[in-house]
Amino acid sequence: MMQAGGPQYPEPTGPVPPQAGMPVPPAATPKKPKNPKRRQKIVLTVFLIVVAAILALVWVATRSNGENAQVGNCVTESGENYVKIVDCGDSSATLKVVARVEDKTQTEAQVSACTAYPDADQVFWEGKEGETGVVLCLAKTGK
Repeated sequence: MMQAGGPQYPEPTGPVPPQAGMPVPPAATPKKPKNPKRRQKIVLTVFLIVVAAILALVWVATRSNGENAQVGNCVTESGENYVKIVDCGDSSATLKVVARVEDKTQTEAQVSACTAYPDADQVFWEGKEGETGVVLCLAKTGK
């Protein structure tokens, strides 16, 4: 059937195919599947680095605690119930560890832990209340 203005075409019902002279969109390339093993290795590596850094920080922060003092180390009092390891040449080194006694209660530390060490002028106990801990028998350095 011809009407004025030219031939009539039916409306398209599906996608319109590209016309001649029009650019064709590129076909979608399939994406490569991500390698889950590589991702696991990266996550594990980052986790291990973080754990190592935390352990290093804890070690640095606690290495001068009195509870880590050994016989021959010098310490200084840095609080009412706290000693800190310092270099024996340091002017703040007022006490020297003459003995270290393990597994003593706080009461044992005050009464008898250092009686075998006549050079000991002071006793330092480190532990949890009601449990055993470490006793440091301390002598004055003369500074």
